[in-house]
Amino acid sequence: MIQAKMKRVVKKRPIKISANGSAEVKMSGLGKIKNSERLASIIVPIIAGLILLVCAIMNLNSSIWFDEAYSAYLVRGDFKQIWEMTAVDVHPPLFYFLLKIWSIMFGTSAVAMRFMSVFFGLIAIVFIFHLVKKWFGVKAASVATLTAAVSPMLVRYSQEMRMYTLVLLIVVMATYYLTLALEKGTERSGRKYWAAYAILMTIGMWTHYFSAFMWIAQLVLIVKKMGGVKTIIKETAKRRTILLVYSLAAILYLPWLPSFYSQVKTVQAGFWIPPVSFETMGDFTASLLFFNKAQEVTGWGLMFGLLLLVGFGMGLNQTFKTVKAEERQKLKDVIWLIVAPFLVMTVLSLPPLTSSFVDRYILYSIVLFWALLGIIVGLLKNKRLKIILASLVIIVAGLGVSFVENRKPRGHIKEIMAETFAVAKEGEPIIADGVWTYYDGIFYSSEKHPIYLFENEVDYKYGSLEPIRKYRVNVVGSGEEFLKDKASVWFVTDRNEGGNGYRVPEWAKEMRIETEILLDHNAAVHFVKD
Repeated sequence: MIQAKMKRVVKKRPIKISANGSAEVKMSGLGKIKNSERLASIIVPIIAGLILLVCAIMNLNSSIWFDEAYSAYLVRGDFKQIWEMTAVDVHPPLFYFLLKIWSIMFGTSAVAMRFMSVFFGLIAIVFIFHLVKKWFGVKAASVATLTAAVSPMLVRYSQEMRMYTLVLLIVVMATYYLTLALEKGTERSGRKYWAAYAILMTIGMWTHYFSAFMWIAQLVLIVKKMGGVKTIIKETAKRRTILLVYSLAAILYLPWLPSFYSQVKTVQAGFWIPPVSFETMGDFTASLLFFNKAQEVTGWGLMFGLLLLVGFGMGLNQTFKTVKAEERQKLKDVIWLIVAPFLVMTVLSLPPLTSSFVDRYILYSIVLFWALLGIIVGLLKNKRLKIILASLVIIVAGLGVSFVENRKPRGHIKEIMAETFAVAKEGEPIIADGVWTYYDGIFYSSEKHPIYLFENEVDYKYGSLEPIRKYRVNVVGSGEEFLKDKASVWFVTDRNEGGNGYRVPEWAKEMRIETEILLDHNAAVHFVKD
């Protein structure tokens, strides 16, 4: 019996005698494959992460803009204040809580605070690899991770201190754990995966409401994978699993529910987002590929963008024809997870509802689209089409990332404030032309050069002004009172008034302009009393 077992072992693991008499065990083909997969699972996410990191860090120190400035201003308060202020804004508070903790640990500079978004993007890349590996294997996962990493919109929003890469990470993680949960079904061993999915769903809703669009898409898949509505109703285990998952998610969300309801009413009363139109759809497509407006994608960009979409369609068609039925169904599921959130967002943006059609709100769908491009390249059997599609992905990604890195800044407040500080005397007050400039400017202000806001300039009607109204940091009642004992003041604007320079405020019309700093028709002006 022992001899027989030894023979079987020898048969499976052949032994070769080396020249020095030692025994070498040959590795089987299967062992080599597994080792190469393990190696790829380490190396590919690292390479993809480094690519994203290099692309993202290029603009981390650029001038911040209003939304980022609001994030930075908000986390100056304590956690109670953050809760109260976000309750009257349009977003949930979790991102701001995390940014508060991050700023305590790493500082409050633009680079430090923006790097949190880079960090979330890097972790998302790792989960994208393991998710696609679970679906389609290592080869497809390797290509998909690389294409996701160079998605221009991922690069762009890894450079902002906003919540979009965090939402991406949560959605990808939730999808990964949902995949594991569906594999286990209603088995006891799958409970931890269902629980993880429920918790991540809730975390997503505490971060950005549009994560719910993915949960809707995934609920459809869950019902489908479990045999349909009728089967779920009949089978107690399946019915209980779904009820427990969504009950847990709902319970964990209850503390924020009143604030959510209030925010929805505020948004529906009127908001800044333009309605759905052919123009917004065109801009969405251009952002999907290049992170650019449609009218700015011309020449080579337009040609390669169209070629990529055509190549994607051809590659998808060829892949459907050549892969096994199981992989074909998985491809359909991925497409559904990409398209469904877009459809939900579009429908909810149609009249009579207030438009909420903004590309970055479903960043997770856009990054998954880029991952799908990589999946198709990895699965394609037609080598010629594979090479063509891969080349088009590289070209379009390169153009898109170059647009991101060379984009015109949304403002010049960093440069304006720096130039103002260089010539302004210590203690000379700096007055913002409005709330937009105030939020941006206060990020770069200092004790030597404080920035002020006149109360009558608090004219922005959305909830982002509540911190100003409540805490009144350097908010003064009127220009007349404030200027009574001031010999000179600086007036700062970061708005382009129709290309005609800055708007002279009423309180300064009797004053003399001594110095003005112009940057692309944005300005800092030194007003002196005659």
